[in-house]
Amino acid sequence: MNTIDMLETLKKDYLGMGYQVEFDKYVLSGIAEGLTITEKMNFVSWDDACNWAATVTESLKVPFVILEMRGQEGQVENF
Repeated sequence: MNTIDMLETLKKDYLGMGYQVEFDKYVLSGIAEGLTITEKMNFVSWDDACNWAATVTESLKVPFVILEMRGQEGQVENF
């Protein structure tokens, strides 16, 4: 189990963050610049995930933007 998997298990099992979303992020700088990467992450709710994605995408300090996020119940949001 890698570090990211362990963190997601901690969030789900101990912090009540059992709502998993899948998202596509586009990397703006660094070694992966120009790549679109799909990841999964746990949140408290769909709204919590959307708030995080919007904040990350609007930040000038984060080296990626969220393109699309998909929820457990078929929700889709584009940023």
